[in-house]
Amino acid sequence: MGVRSRWIADLDAHPGDAPEIARSVLRWLVGAGVIVSERTDCVLGDVPGGYAPGPSCKTIVTGDPSGFPDVWPNGLEIDVGRSAFYGAVDEDDRVTCPRCGAWLPFEIVLTEVEEWLEGGPDSLVCARCGTRTGLNGWRWPVPCAFAELGLRFWNWPELTDAFVSDLGGRIGHRLVTGSFAT
Repeated sequence: MGVRSRWIADLDAHPGDAPEIARSVLRWLVGAGVIVSERTDCVLGDVPGGYAPGPSCKTIVTGDPSGFPDVWPNGLEIDVGRSAFYGAVDEDDRVTCPRCGAWLPFEIVLTEVEEWLEGGPDSLVCARCGTRTGLNGWRWPVPCAFAELGLRFWNWPELTDAFVSDLGGRIGHRLVTGSFAT
């Protein structure tokens, strides 16, 4: 079995408010028993550990609740700071301008994304129409998001629409969801 992460990215969190939103979401999920409060070695990535599934973890996922995997990694990672969230993208995939429909190869866009991750501008300029559009405004071949706050659920079953909707309502922001498998 490969490693799968299911993610939720907050498109509206700003650098100054992302840490407090993350703390609020953490309190809510711990209080609901979805995750445990202590950090453990249950996620991949450059974080000081993640949050293991709690006794109510099955309430936010679809499918057979007895099918929750008992594998590593299996926790929640909360990403605060510029992060790219994406699914499986091939080098020859195209990213499309929302204004004129012109496209850029993903390999070129990847360079722009890497610059954004390092503090660069949050936009691409269309070679055809000249419009500058934020990274989240372009049409991607799979769900992608570029955000200051995101949640990665490592090897969890699919999250319910009700959970994602409830989370969006609690923080009052637009959310994008997706998954990635290795």
